[in-house]
Amino acid sequence: MIREIGSNFWINPGEGSQGKQIDSPLQFGYRGSDYVWMSTGRSATKLVLKIIEERNHDIQKVVLLPSFTCHTVFEPFMDYGYQIHTMPLYAKFTTSAEDILYYQEKYNASVVLVHRYYGFDTLPGFNKVVEILQKKGVVVIEDCTQCLYSSFPISNADYVVASIRKWCGVPDGGFVICKEGTIPSKPISSDMQMVEAKRIASELKYKYLFEGKGDKPAFKAKYREAESLLDNQKEFFTIGNLSASIQAELDVELLKKKRRDNYEVLLGGLQNNEGIRIIFDSLPDDVVPLYFPILLDNREAMQDLLADNDIYAPVVWPKADNSPSIDDVAKMIYEKILCIPIDQRYDVEDMQRIVEVINK
Repeated sequence: MIREIGSNFWINPGEGSQGKQIDSPLQFGYRGSDYVWMSTGRSATKLVLKIIEERNHDIQKVVLLPSFTCHTVFEPFMDYGYQIHTMPLYAKFTTSAEDILYYQEKYNASVVLVHRYYGFDTLPGFNKVVEILQKKGVVVIEDCTQCLYSSFPISNADYVVASIRKWCGVPDGGFVICKEGTIPSKPISSDMQMVEAKRIASELKYKYLFEGKGDKPAFKAKYREAESLLDNQKEFFTIGNLSASIQAELDVELLKKKRRDNYEVLLGGLQNNEGIRIIFDSLPDDVVPLYFPILLDNREAMQDLLADNDIYAPVVWPKADNSPSIDDVAKMIYEKILCIPIDQRYDVEDMQRIVEVINK
């Protein structure tokens, strides 16, 4: 086996074959009156905006978003003609309750979308903010993609959206949960062309890593094809059958344990390295981390060094060319953030190897 760390999840050709039925997204601890499984988190947000318009034809299209976020978060609002404003970040990627309220009032935002970072609770006091905003008639959306498996108290947002693709090898998958009412016109068809391209790519990677068959350019090209299909989705799709089966078979407790164990190894091994800044220097009991994020001045050089050792650390997220205006802290994060993979494919020995490469 070629012991690479990071990059796209692979799929074992036998995965998703047990015929298990996927649970509702309420399995993640959120509550609501209705839900729908979607193909992506981006399409989940678009569906929410469609529902908001249908429920309030005269809504003023002004949204308040985090200043550090993914292009897939703000692009749906651009597509629906929203005026976008952002709120600043502070230490440990937090946004204060006071700031959320201040900037919502400053811009008279009718919609506020928030998300937490990398599995950590970076919105202290947010639950009380939700109540205040809702009393003012503001629609609150929480994107819980990065904290799906953490267990800290959840908010009572009007809508919850997420992508599940960041956590395991599903070709697609996302969801919407609405607090009140029903979700009309739920999609019932999946994007079979995109799912099939992703399946082929993921299985080719598995065979390359574990069976020594094929070559890297072949599966990388197929991944690019699949992502292009996903980026160009115009319709609403539901989650594909393969993704639903893989998610249903997922060993969630193993996922939680491995990610926490791996995070702890990196934390212990890198905490004295003066060349990097560890953003979250402790791991609370209620956190299941998505990555081990660090800030560093020589990000590209570090990425190259890691890649030379078959370790692939992504930038989550790069700043998009069409990104909304941002504050200085967000600008710095976009320029210096690097995320070390810690997911359930890897074990303590893999993390020790990462520590050794970085510290050298």
